[in-house]
Amino acid sequence: MMMHFNFILLFSILLCSNYYSDFIFEKPSRTVDRVFIHCSDSDWKHHDDISVIRKWHMDENGWDDVGYHFFIKRNGTIQKGRSLELTPSAQKRNNVRTIAICLHGREKFTKKQFKSLKKLCLEIHKSYQGKVTFHGHREVAREKTCPNFDYVKVLNLDGHGRMKGIENEHLCDETKNR
Repeated sequence: MMMHFNFILLFSILLCSNYYSDFIFEKPSRTVDRVFIHCSDSDWKHHDDISVIRKWHMDENGWDDVGYHFFIKRNGTIQKGRSLELTPSAQKRNNVRTIAICLHGREKFTKKQFKSLKKLCLEIHKSYQGKVTFHGHREVAREKTCPNFDYVKVLNLDGHGRMKGIENEHLCDETKNR
């Protein structure tokens, strides 16, 4: 029994460690019912930062800020973008009541990015008691392939965009309480 407990504890520590451990999602006061996943559409190393995307959105689009709320770098670091209190500029005609998350990449994504994406989406899911759904940008922009990876598989989503089997993800919370 003790060996089984130690294995679960070790697995939880490895699953929940380092590059996103100090990130905490803070639920905005505005209504949110959907989360959209995006990609930066660039594999260039020098584009791997929210400041680059912010510059594109402000200089090229004339916006006040970056369109995304979160940006996930190749190393798994989650960077904050636009305030969660503001509606994103990310899914044309589909921005109201949403949160927008962008991963750096076009064809090359890392396991660390997917771990951080799962962690962030699980925190969002918990904050809204499972009442939010998760979608790829391409679901509302049929001409796009964004986010260019199988987000349904990565997030373990059902046919309606809800996270499945998340009871296993609570290992992170249990480890912190021991």
